[in-house]
Amino acid sequence: MSLKLFSWQKSAFLDTKTKFNIIPAGRRTGKTQGAERSAIIDAFNGLKVLWVDTIYSNIDRYYERYFYPDLKENDLTFNWNAQKKILKIENSYIDFRSGDRPESIEGFGYDRIYLNEAGIILNNDYLYTNAILPMLMDYKGSQLFAFGTPKGKTNKKGTEHRFWTLWQKVLNKDKNYSGVQLSSYVNPILRDEDIKILENEIGLISKEAVQQEIYAKFIDASEDKVFNHNDFDYFNLEDLSTDNIESRLGAIDVADKGTDSLSFPSGVLIADKFYITDWVFTKDDTKITIPQCSSLAKQKRLDYLAIETNNMGNIFLNQVEKEIYATTSIIPVYQSANKHTRIIQFSHFVKNFLVFRNDYEVGSDYDKAMKQLLLYTKDGKYKKDDAPDSIALLSDLLLSLFQDLFI
Repeated sequence: MSLKLFSWQKSAFLDTKTKFNIIPAGRRTGKTQGAERSAIIDAFNGLKVLWVDTIYSNIDRYYERYFYPDLKENDLTFNWNAQKKILKIENSYIDFRSGDRPESIEGFGYDRIYLNEAGIILNNDYLYTNAILPMLMDYKGSQLFAFGTPKGKTNKKGTEHRFWTLWQKVLNKDKNYSGVQLSSYVNPILRDEDIKILENEIGLISKEAVQQEIYAKFIDASEDKVFNHNDFDYFNLEDLSTDNIESRLGAIDVADKGTDSLSFPSGVLIADKFYITDWVFTKDDTKITIPQCSSLAKQKRLDYLAIETNNMGNIFLNQVEKEIYATTSIIPVYQSANKHTRIIQFSHFVKNFLVFRNDYEVGSDYDKAMKQLLLYTKDGKYKKDDAPDSIALLSDLLLSLFQDLFI
């Protein structure tokens, strides 16, 4: 078998004998590929393996894009059961489970457990203590590999993030823990200058995000911002499964004056999470934005569209309504509350139920909107509020239509 690993991959995944292996890593380090190849080798050697991903819909894609090509190239005997999410390799297997379905993880014992994107999975402390740890008890020499980009020192409940806690055990030289902290620059097939471009772009959003996303540091949240990078969950558009969409929605905060931007986030509701797939964010005049927003609403087949009717909003709504016809239910919203108060009011909902893309292009409308969202301050002194205000409008729409989902 000719599965090639980078030197750090071999050291972190294959050469270690430690029970708990903690690997905070920046973007594009090769962490997922290294873990995948290590898991194949484990199963080939007869070990029972569990692979835990963030969401169930990712599993088939990881199998198709990582596991299948390596298995095929090495002419291994294997069988993939897509329904049960079991990959049989030679005389052993890899079970695939997801953090969004914790009930599916409990019940079996494994020699090796791989937690892909541990910064997200380990945000759920119950999952680690009640599901993962007990499954390491059955076999002598069992090992855990928790790898991924850190998501701060505290979780969404305000308590210490489990990924951070485990990393502290490594730093404190606990004999049962080992690991390595990896920046994006360790990947030998990437050019340093390309990584530097990404680093500079992320730095425009926040310096803390650079330390996390590139250098895999566990960072504290900025005290003066309403939203921090670690407050949100993220997704890749191509990985989003559209099988179980509850509804398609959007919200438009119309530009009031020359310096304002029109902000129009839209997306899909799946279970109790709303995935923002598109975001129009522009200073163009209504001759451009009315047909642009109308076209997007029709293209994405939005079921509901909230439009703020303050100032020029009512005129904008009437024109959009003429272009969309009856394909979308348009909901006029007149805002009487103070903008800043409204943004603060819905901030908790945004952090817990909205999911943002992490694959948008630099310089795109989505990129510009995210930068404004993450710069908005708790004291309201940062006056560019179009992105956070449209997100609050979208949150209000979701709660008014699907309140029972968000209890």
